[in-house]
Amino acid sequence: MAEISLADALKQRRTVRQFSKKAVALEALERLIWAAQGITGDQSKRTAPSAHSLHPLRMRIVADNVSGLAQGLYDVSSDDLSLTPLDLPGTRSALREASIGSPAWITDAACIIVVCADMLGPIQAFSEQRPYGARGARYVYLEAGAALQNIQLQAVAEGLGSVWVGGFDDGAVASALGLKAPLSPIILLCVGWPD
Repeated sequence: MAEISLADALKQRRTVRQFSKKAVALEALERLIWAAQGITGDQSKRTAPSAHSLHPLRMRIVADNVSGLAQGLYDVSSDDLSLTPLDLPGTRSALREASIGSPAWITDAACIIVVCADMLGPIQAFSEQRPYGARGARYVYLEAGAALQNIQLQAVAEGLGSVWVGGFDDGAVASALGLKAPLSPIILLCVGWPD
């Protein structure tokens, strides 16, 4: 991986919707995951800011073409970012069907990083802030945006491309990922080598 400056990563960041068949290295995927939620210091400080350090974000990985990682769905540990396989077949096609317009890049990308969140914790934590409870949900979306931008900038540094998918049926995506309340899907990030 070539070193590039933050300014160069920002200049080169583009939405990529066409991916080659080249595999993404597991080590590169691990760096993308770290960019989103990696622990950077004492008191569990992370790469993305979190209101009151609640850290409500969770990630799932849908791997299709990642060297060193079997195809399938994985849960990302919020403690050490390790990957645990989940036995839910057909995740990629279910995510594509659940997304507005059934975009091809969902099944063409080497992998999908799914950012989910515990929405209930922040809503309860900020229930006294007006508008009551809604402020907590806002903070979750702000944190998710910061984490996703970090991933996209790391993807640029890796030479990879990515595209966000935010238009989807929440219930269908939650079902495809095996999410149980209070976890909700926030965004899908398709990642791979640009074609």
